[in-house]
Amino acid sequence: MKDEQSHDIGDIALAASRPAPDMDIAHEVSEVIAHMLGDGRSVIDPATTIWTAETAEDLRRRIGDNPILGKGAGQWEKLDQQLEGASRAVVLLAAELVFLREHPLRSALPETRKAHVERVLEHCDSPVAIPASMEEWLARPAGTAGFEPGSWYNGALWRHVIWAATFVRTWNELPESARDAARRDPWELQRAMLAAGDDRSDIRNALQFLARPETFEPISSTGMKLRIRAALADRIDGETGNSPESIDRDLLAIRATLAKEIDSPFHFWSPGVRELWDAPGADTGAAGDDKTGSDEPRPRHYWLYSPGPQASEWNEFSTNRIMAIGWDELGDLAGYQNRESIRQALTVEGSGGSMRNDVLGLWEFQNEMAIGDVVYAKRGRREIVGRGEITSDARFEPDRDQYRHVRSVQWTHTGAWEHPGDAPTKTLTDVTSYRDYVEKLEALFADDEAAEVTDELVTPAPVYDQAAFLEEVYLAEVDYDRLKALVLRKKNVILAGPPGVGKTYAAKRLAYSIMGAKDPSRVQMVQFHQSYSYEDFMMGYRPTESGGFTLTEGPFYRFCEQARKDDADRPYFFIVDEINRGNISKIFGELLMLIEADKRGQDLRLLYKNETFSVPANVHIIGMMNTADRSLAVLDYALRRRFGFFEMTPGFDSTGFIHWQQSADSPSLDRLVSVVINLNKAIAADPALGGGFAIGHSFLCRPADGDADDAWLYSVVEDELVPLLDEYWFDEPQTAADWATKLRDAVA
Repeated sequence: MKDEQSHDIGDIALAASRPAPDMDIAHEVSEVIAHMLGDGRSVIDPATTIWTAETAEDLRRRIGDNPILGKGAGQWEKLDQQLEGASRAVVLLAAELVFLREHPLRSALPETRKAHVERVLEHCDSPVAIPASMEEWLARPAGTAGFEPGSWYNGALWRHVIWAATFVRTWNELPESARDAARRDPWELQRAMLAAGDDRSDIRNALQFLARPETFEPISSTGMKLRIRAALADRIDGETGNSPESIDRDLLAIRATLAKEIDSPFHFWSPGVRELWDAPGADTGAAGDDKTGSDEPRPRHYWLYSPGPQASEWNEFSTNRIMAIGWDELGDLAGYQNRESIRQALTVEGSGGSMRNDVLGLWEFQNEMAIGDVVYAKRGRREIVGRGEITSDARFEPDRDQYRHVRSVQWTHTGAWEHPGDAPTKTLTDVTSYRDYVEKLEALFADDEAAEVTDELVTPAPVYDQAAFLEEVYLAEVDYDRLKALVLRKKNVILAGPPGVGKTYAAKRLAYSIMGAKDPSRVQMVQFHQSYSYEDFMMGYRPTESGGFTLTEGPFYRFCEQARKDDADRPYFFIVDEINRGNISKIFGELLMLIEADKRGQDLRLLYKNETFSVPANVHIIGMMNTADRSLAVLDYALRRRFGFFEMTPGFDSTGFIHWQQSADSPSLDRLVSVVINLNKAIAADPALGGGFAIGHSFLCRPADGDADDAWLYSVVEDELVPLLDEYWFDEPQTAADWATKLRDAVA
C-alpha cells in the first residue's frame, strides 16, 4: 500500500511539473488531434471529412511528386503552386496541418500564424472562415509557450507536410485495433508515427507533444533531446538506448526525478534547470569525455575559419549570416558524445587514421564555440574576407544541399584584407591563445569599427561568496576572514604550505570570493621558474621573423593596463605559482616598489619604454610557495617585506573535508585519513622535515571523475604518497617503508 501511495505521489508530482502554458496549447488543440486520429472531420469545416488516406495521399502527391526546387520562389509561394486546383478536402487538410505545425512555436507571432492558415484557405473553391475556437488559439501571444525551432524547422514546410500526410495515410491503413491501442498508449502512437516511413523527427516530435503532452517534451530537435539526456543521464542510472522511444522514455524518467527536487513547474530551459545540462563546462557525456567539468564561465574565444575551399561558400554564408561546415554524412553532431565517436565515424574502410584536425574541428564547432565568440573568415592562407560574432548554438539543417552543420553569425565586416602571415590550412582553428596574432587580426578592422581584444565573458559570471569558498576550500571560517583581510590590507599575499593543501585551488577561489563572482576575465596566472625574467614578466625585446627585434609587452604589464581601464573598485588578481622559484629582484625590477600597498598609483619610468608606469590599486597579487621543495633558496627579503604570508595546512579537520568524508561513506577512506593524520604528526616531529612537509588533504579529496572507491585510494597510496615518503626519508628508508606499510594496510 505504501508503494502504491508513493507511486501515486510521484505521478502527481510529474504531472504538476509541466508548465500550464505548455499543457494549455496542447489541450486546446486536442479537438484537432481527436479528429485526426478518430472520425476524420475538419475543425475548420466540420461538414467535410479530411483526415482520410485518399485525401492525405492527394496532398502528399501534390508536393512530394511535384517538388519545386531552387530559390526562385519562397516555400509559401511553392505551396501555393502545388495547391492549385486542389479539392476542398485537400486544402482544408493542408490548412490544418500548417496550423498544427506552427501552433507549438514559442516565438511565432499570432498574426503570422493566422496569415499562413488564411493563405492556404484561399485555395478553397468557396470562401471559408476560421472558426472562433481556432481564432482564439491563433491569437496566443508570442513567447508564452511551446518550443524554439531553428531555421531547419522554419524552412522545412514542404517536408513537414509530406511527412504528416504520409502519416495520415498510414494511420488510416492500420487495423482498428492498432489505432485504438495508439489512441490509448502514447508509445504505441509514437510507433505508429515511426511506421509511416522515413522519419522526420522534428515535425514528429512536435505532433507527439501536441497529442500527448503529459508524456513528450515540447522539444522538436532530437539532437537537443540527446544533449539534455546525456547531461542528466546519471539521474536515471544511465541511458537506455538511442531509439526515439528510448530517448523520450529517458527524458520522461529524468523529468520524474527532477520533479521530486523542484517544487514549481518547469521545462528544460527554466532557470535552475537549464544550468543542470547547459552550464559552461557541464558534462554532456561519460566520464573521460572531452568536457573539462569546470563550472567557470567561459571568456570570449577567437576563431579562424574557412567558408569552403578558397572561401567558395562565402557569398552565401555572409548573405545568410551563417557559418557552416561540411562532413554532412555524419548527421547531427549533437549525437556524438566525444571526439573518439567522431573519429570512428570518420574512419574510412578501417584505415585507422587519426584525422586529428577534422575531428577537432567538428568537435569544437559543435561543443566549444559559443555565442559571443569572434570568427575571422579566410580565403586560403593570405586573405581575410570577413569578421563576425557568433549568435547561435550549433544546429543541423538536413534540408541544406551541403554544409549542413550551421551556426548563425553577425558578420560585422566583409571585404578583403591581407592576412598578417600565413593562415593555417584547417577549416577551423581556435587562435585565442595567440594574443599577439589576434591583435594583428583585430587591427585589420580598427578603421571600420574599433574591435578590441578582450577576455570578455560569453556567459554571465556566477555569484561566488564566502560560503561558496568555504564549501569548496577546506579552510576554517576564521582563517578565511584573516586571509581576506590580509589580501585587502597588503594587496600582495603568499599562500605557503606543503604539497596537497590546495594552494593553487584556493588562490583562484579566494580571488572569486573577494570579487563576488566567478569572473576569470579578472584573474590571470603565471608560473615562475629559474629562467623567468623581467622581459618575460613585464616587457622586453623579442626577435622577429625578419631577423630584427620588437618590444613586446609582458603579462603583468597588460594585466595592469586592463585593470586600470576598469572601475577602481573592481578588484583584479594576478596569481603567481611557484613564486619562490624565480629570481625575484630580476623578475620584478622597479616593480618591487610599485607593488607595495602604499605605493600604488605612484609612477616610475620603465626600463624599456619611454613612459611612466604604476600598479593600479585594484590589482592584487597572490603567490604560491611550496614549503617542501628542498631545491629552493631562502626567499628574497625584499619580497617578504612586501607580501603578507599565510600558512596553509592540511584541512582534514575542516568542516568541508569532514562533510566530504562522511558523504563518501568509505571505511577505506576513513582508515587512510586516520593514518595520514598520524603520519603528519610524525613528519612535523622530524627535525629534518617539520610541518612544511605534511601531506595535504587534496590527495584524498573527491576525484574529478568518480567516487572514492578502493581502486582510486590504492592508486593514491601507491603512486603518490609512497613515492613522496621515499623522497622525504631518502636517508631513512626503513621509516619510509614502515609508513608505506601502514598506508597500504589502510586500503587493503
